[in-house]
Amino acid sequence: MSKHEEHARRWITALTTDTAATVALYADDLVYDDHADSDHVTDTAITKDELAPKLAPYANTDTANGVGLHSFEITDSFPVAGVAGNPAVVILWNWTGTGLETYKGVPTQGKTLSTRGITWHQLDSDGQIVRETTYWNDTPVLQELGIPIITPEYWVEGFDPSVLVGS
Repeated sequence: MSKHEEHARRWITALTTDTAATVALYADDLVYDDHADSDHVTDTAITKDELAPKLAPYANTDTANGVGLHSFEITDSFPVAGVAGNPAVVILWNWTGTGLETYKGVPTQGKTLSTRGITWHQLDSDGQIVRETTYWNDTPVLQELGIPIITPEYWVEGFDPSVLVGS
């Protein structure tokens, strides 16, 4: 197994089982930016104390508290050029959430939800995460929950963008 695959597996396993172990994978001087929401102020953590509560829901095991059970499957990982000669890793993943009361504040009506996402880690010389940027594909989840998000197929021949404009 390659170093980037080992890193991805170690991170995703800790993320879904042990918040303290996950936080230990990060350097003290960190920037964590989760683009699951659009407000960067609430999505960004720069200390381990700020990071821990952002990661804690993913290791939840209580099926009755509404936080839900979260599982991630790594679909691929890639080594990429990092900063100052240190490695960086891109991790592609699938997420499934069961037993969530809400998703982004929208009631889930008991549905099992799933989507895909991507996480980029910049590592330091000790292999700790100094920067994380994560993007979730929220659109299909929100559509499944009844939010009317239009996803036009611009690439289809004959697509007329004027159909998106209200009359």
